[in-house]
Amino acid sequence: MKCKKCGKEIENGLMYCPECGESIQLVPDYNVLEEELLFRVVEDKNKAKDDRFATGVYKKVEHIENDAPQASSINSKTNNTKSNNTKAEPLVFTKKIKAIICAAVILIAIIGCFLILPYAGTHTYDSLMNSAVNAENNAKYAKALGLYEEAYALDNTSFEAIYGLGRMYYRVKDYNNAIKMLEQALEMDPDNEKIYTYLISSFDAIGDKESIYELASDTDNAKILELINAYILMPPSFNYDGGEYDEDIIIQLSSTGGYQIFYTLNGKNPTTSGKLYTKPIQLKEGKTVIKAVTQNEAGEFSEVVSNEYTISYPELSLPVVSPTDGIYDELVMISIEVPEGCVAYYTWDGTNPATNGIQYTEPFPIIEGSSVLSVVIVDEEGNVSPTYHGDYIYQP
Repeated sequence: MKCKKCGKEIENGLMYCPECGESIQLVPDYNVLEEELLFRVVEDKNKAKDDRFATGVYKKVEHIENDAPQASSINSKTNNTKSNNTKAEPLVFTKKIKAIICAAVILIAIIGCFLILPYAGTHTYDSLMNSAVNAENNAKYAKALGLYEEAYALDNTSFEAIYGLGRMYYRVKDYNNAIKMLEQALEMDPDNEKIYTYLISSFDAIGDKESIYELASDTDNAKILELINAYILMPPSFNYDGGEYDEDIIIQLSSTGGYQIFYTLNGKNPTTSGKLYTKPIQLKEGKTVIKAVTQNEAGEFSEVVSNEYTISYPELSLPVVSPTDGIYDELVMISIEVPEGCVAYYTWDGTNPATNGIQYTEPFPIIEGSSVLSVVIVDEEGNVSPTYHGDYIYQP
């Protein structure tokens, strides 16, 4: 063994160095690293044996010095020191963790601000609409569709967003959704020809001609009707709807584009049995079914349209004459109430006034003696009212 102070070789059994008199240390040099490693090995063994660590959650081990092997007084002092250090370590460790967590939260918040603020700035309604229009102008329809959808989510009442969605759905050939959005846009702007163009094209793409006919029936805009006529040949239109009437009517037929019209009055198909329409059709009392079709220069026919008309003349009531029949001893003037558009006829000899009567124009005097006054009313259609008969006796 060498002296720790002077390095002189010392014989076994000596308590002091014969060279410098330094006291000889019998206990091996204390090595902090070795002691620390020893402490952790003991601690790990205790953890493995202890039931409290079955869940894998770290728990502080108390009185670990009681489980450590007993050594000399120097080892006891070292164990006490390490025990104190072990108790202090969780506190220091906790502070470090808290500091790290706080720093991480602050860092995430800063990064979030840099990420979210630019995103929020580019996802306002106006920004989205501008980007959508730009994408649409560059024929990036799928991208434009997504941007219009985001704008619509922010404002689902916006005409621009709704109409934009309709256009983009049409561009990506999603015709059903295109029709849905375009119909909403058309309600907001009923005379927009461009909306009609997209809508008609969408109906045509799915073969829904009936809806195109409905569009035509809902507008009287000549330009829009021309747009519709470019997709389908419109059938003739009637100036009178089918129904019941109490007087004669004159039916006029017309076609969009000035094409020829063929019609029938007997219920037959005008495509094969129709008469060329050249002048208005006059309808009188009774039931009439008119079927009509349009034919273009290429010889193509429109769909056949049909209207049924029933004309029933109103029944004329019994003429009203005053004064009524009776016996009179002084001269009186006879008057007849004549409805508007009608004519009254009368006789004094009991014959039929409808064929032999005198046209009533003003009150006339009663005839002396005993007479039978007969009166009828005839309307513009030639209908004759029931006949009034009155026995008048005038004895002055």
